[in-house]
Order: sequence, then structure tokens, then C-alpha cells
Amino acid sequence: MKKSQAITIQLVLLVAGTVGWVWQGTVLKGDGMLDHEPNILHLKRSPFGRTLALAMRGPVDVYWHRGEVHDHLEGEACAHGCEHAHGPECASGCDHDHGGEHEGDLTDQFLAFQEEISPEAHDPEHPSEEEPPQEFKGLRLFLLDRIDVMRTDYYSRTNHRVDTRFHKAYIMGEAQKRLAVSYKMDPSNLSGYGAYFLFLSEALARVEEQEGEDHVITIRRRAAHTLAHTTLEYCLSLRDEAPAMITAATAAHDCIQIVLEAPEPDRTLASEYLRLLDGTLHQYQVLKTEMIEEGTWVRFPESRRTEMEKAHSLVRMLRKVDHEMMGRLTERTPEPGSPPKS
Repeated sequence: MKKSQAITIQLVLLVAGTVGWVWQGTVLKGDGMLDHEPNILHLKRSPFGRTLALAMRGPVDVYWHRGEVHDHLEGEACAHGCEHAHGPECASGCDHDHGGEHEGDLTDQFLAFQEEISPEAHDPEHPSEEEPPQEFKGLRLFLLDRIDVMRTDYYSRTNHRVDTRFHKAYIMGEAQKRLAVSYKMDPSNLSGYGAYFLFLSEALARVEEQEGEDHVITIRRRAAHTLAHTTLEYCLSLRDEAPAMITAATAAHDCIQIVLEAPEPDRTLASEYLRLLDGTLHQYQVLKTEMIEEGTWVRFPESRRTEMEKAHSLVRMLRKVDHEMMGRLTERTPEPGSPPKS
């Protein structure tokens, strides 16, 4: 066999193998057989992973706010174009207008003004009392303070111009990665799931008046629905844990809302989610009663118990709304073959 013929045969076999590999790889990818999410050291969904899920909530918030840390309570909108609400405890350097709505603002301003115009304030014979120097509270607290300062410096922006569209997209992408990692550590954690779902669902409002808006909204709604459904299935496997039942009820409500807001609502699927919502709320109440009788309910930290109770009260009210929506939808669109109600 000539050398040229051997090379030709080798090239043909190489091309055929490449085409077959690409074709088979596309089939496997379409079936999801190539999807792989590594679980390094088996941290995800482990007891230690649950602890990490709680610890990661702070860094995600710091990153989203460009290194600034502040509490998110009821009140005005914060800086950097953030659209969620929080209280008067804004971060340092906050330059937005609070509108004088803060508690005690008038009293504090009056006292400050009175102190400023007081003759004793500028009298050299009455020197102002200096604050005592801060005492060293230990190496651990000192290192934690230094870490907070370094984290603030790392995530703070040096360019104070308005964010570009691409930079906002980058910030959203990085925040989503952190929320996703925190969620995967413990899908049954109410705060982790709620933050991640809120991020995905709130993203629907960020594509208004942009090209391909309907397509983008459809993709993001599907992602939010997949997240809620996956969380519901995972929490249903933990029927002996009260926190998981509250998260499951919240996820069921989110699924109902997404299904009913679709152009063509699937009433059968929504009814199934509504049944799961009722069941998880009942299971939570049963578990809570049993734990109180056994004296194990107090083992949850007070903040965790308060969080679960608030979520339980909220989901109970939302459950009533879901039942009313399903009732109106059933009256408006009767089943095929059934006579309309007079």
C-alpha cells in the first residue's frame, strides 16, 4: 500500500471518528447524561454544609453591595441602585435621601442642633469630653474586624461612575454563583432557598424593554420553577424535620404562583402543588407540637424559631390566596365537557 493511500485512510477514519464522537456527545448531552456537579468532600447537604450555607449569607450580601454591610429592614431603598427596602441603618457613605422618615430623626436633630448652638459647645473653659480609647477585646475579635475591613476593601469599587450594562450583568452573575453554592449546601434552608429564588424571580423585572424580552422571561421563569420544584422534592424527603416542611410549603406556593401566572395555566399541576402545600403545613404543625411536648423545640436557636414561625404565618395567609385563585380559575374556565355554572 502506498504511503498516500495510508494517509488518506487514516484521515477518513479520523474524520469519521470525530463526527461520530460529536454526534454521540450531542445525544448524551441532550439526555443530561453528561451533567456532573462535583460534591467535593461531600459537603453539599451534609451537616457541615448546612452550617456553611448559613455562614455564606453574609459574604453574598457584602458582594452584592460592593463591600458595604447594612441591615435589610423596612424603610428606604439603599445605594447603588438597589431596589429592595431596608431600614435607616444604611452603610457608611450612603448618599441617598431618606426623606426624614427615620424614627427619632426630629428629636435627634433638635438635640444635635441645641448642642451645636450651645455656648458651652465652643467654650474653651468647658472642654468636650473625649471618648475613652477602645479596649483590646481579644485576638479573635480583632482578626474578625480586620477580615471585615479587608473584605470591604476588596469588594468596594474604585470607579464611582455609573455601572455599565455589562458590569451589572457581571455583578448579577457572580452573585448568582454565590447564592447557588449556598443553596446547594442545604436546599432545605429557608433563607438560602428564598434568597436564590427571589434573585431568579426578581430578574424577570430587569429585562423590560429589552430585545427578546419574552424569550428571556420564559427562560428565567422556567429556571425559577425548576428551582422551586427541586427544593420541594428534596424537602419532602425530610418529613421528620420541621424547617424542611416550612421550606417545602414555601416552594409549593412559589410553584403555584408560577404555574398560575403562565399564559395557559395547568390547573392539574397547580392542584397537585396546592395539595402538597396543605400537607407540608399540616406536617410542620404536627412536628412542632411533638417537639414542644418532648421539650426539643427549644433546641432550635430563638432566631431560628422566630424565622420559622414568621414563615409559617406568612405561608398560611398565602395558602388562602392560592385557594381563592384556584377557585376563581376553576369557575372561569370549567373542565371540558362540563356545563358552565349559571
